[in-house]
Amino acid sequence: MVIRSYRRVFQVDRRIYRVDRWALPVPGGVPLRAVGYFLGALLAVLALGRLPGFSEISAPIRFVVIPLGVAVFGTQAAPDGRVAHRFALDWLRLRWRARRRSAGRPMTLEGEPVPWHGQLAIRWDADSPQLHAGRVRGPARVTFQAPVELRDRGGRLVARAGEAVPGAPVVLSPGTALEVRP
Repeated sequence: MVIRSYRRVFQVDRRIYRVDRWALPVPGGVPLRAVGYFLGALLAVLALGRLPGFSEISAPIRFVVIPLGVAVFGTQAAPDGRVAHRFALDWLRLRWRARRRSAGRPMTLEGEPVPWHGQLAIRWDADSPQLHAGRVRGPARVTFQAPVELRDRGGRLVARAGEAVPGAPVVLSPGTALEVRP
C-alpha cells in the first residue's frame, strides 16, 4: 500500500464509506460534518419555507440543491483554519457584542458587569522598593500581602506600604482584605 500523505492518518475525521452493503460513490467517503450541515440547512429551508419569496423556488432546488451546496461549502471552506460552523459562530458573536474599545481593549457598556475572579499580580520595580501607583474601582476585594497604611485623600482612599507608626491613620496587617465599594 502506498501512502501519499499522512494527513488522513493524523487528522481525525469521522466519515461514512458505506451504507449497509452499498458503498458510497464518493472517493474518501462522506464526512459526518457534511451530513450535519445538510440536515441543518434542510431544517433552515423548512423553517424559511413560509416566506413569500422563498416558497416560490422549486422543491428540488429548495430541498436538495441548497442543503447540498451548504454541506459541500461547509466541509471544504476553512476560513482562518477553522471549521465553518465555528467560524460562523465567532463571526456572529463578533457582530453582536459591544464595539466599545479603548487602547485596543474591549470596554464594557455602562452598567454591564465585568466578571473577573483572579488575583492581581504586582511587580516590584527593579530600581526602587516602592510600588507604582494603581487604581482599583469597586466593587472589589483587595488583599494586601505586606503591611499597608491607609489615608483618605480628597474622598479617595490611598494605600501606601508602611509599618505601624504611632499617629498613622490606619495600618492593615498582611493578609487583611479590604472591600472596595462602587
